[in-house]
Amino acid sequence: MIPLRIACIGKHGQTAQALAGVAAGYPSIELHQAGREAADLTDAAALEAFIHQTQAHVVLNAGAYNLVDKAENDEAKAFAVNAEGPRTLARLCNRYGVHFIHMSTDCVFDGAGTEPHTEDESPRPLSAYGRSKLAGELAVAEEYPEAVTARVCWVFSEFAESFVSKAIDWARARPVLQIVSDQIGPPTYAPDIAIALLRLARAKVESVRDLSGLLHLASPDAMSRSDMAGAIMAESQRQGGPFARIEPVTTAAFNAPAKRPLNARLSNARANEALGLNWTPFAAALERSVAGVLNRTAS
Repeated sequence: MIPLRIACIGKHGQTAQALAGVAAGYPSIELHQAGREAADLTDAAALEAFIHQTQAHVVLNAGAYNLVDKAENDEAKAFAVNAEGPRTLARLCNRYGVHFIHMSTDCVFDGAGTEPHTEDESPRPLSAYGRSKLAGELAVAEEYPEAVTARVCWVFSEFAESFVSKAIDWARARPVLQIVSDQIGPPTYAPDIAIALLRLARAKVESVRDLSGLLHLASPDAMSRSDMAGAIMAESQRQGGPFARIEPVTTAAFNAPAKRPLNARLSNARANEALGLNWTPFAAALERSVAGVLNRTAS
């Protein structure tokens, strides 16, 4: 098997850390990662230098402006990172003949209906963040039609900050947590996404099949945010961590600055068929995630 050199934009987030962990188990994968300090998505020269330095076969963009609520008042910055950054990367990769995988989000959809959103469905974002991510998808498709944009959703893990770590932190400070009950989505384990991305990168390099355009990498499971929070609390309590009672509330009552899709389900049928994916059962993934969060946040 030929060595696979991957240059990952992003080093500190969940998916980036999961990629590092998974890739470490494969000697045939050479993973280079750069955080904002070395490869800022708003710095075209730094991005070009990183691509040249790594001599990558595949560039993977796991970096983003992901402060969903803050983006409502910082839309220019969100677009600079989430739209113009990917455009620059796609243009550079196309110019130098490097495969490109870009990461996006369920927030490009409005969350209408109850069925999982497919890659063929027309996006309709509800927030500034969603608009910036959709603009990034369109820019990548325009600059490099052979690139792949992988949408992910409700990512959680033992790494970095996630809904798991946030819920545990909140439970340390409050006995009752108000969590929305009408947002439904697929909690997706970051290491599963990492495995899918590495398979996708290998498939692109080996031209196993014609993979381009949009691909949804999401768990087949679906639940409400409040049910996910309840599961986190139960697992945290089981492992000797903090516990808080979950009080379900509606999204309208919660009144966050940015609107979220109520239906965040993503259909993974296309990705499963193309890459032969398996998804870690939620309970097993949550057990690992809570254990990791408790271990690194223990006082």
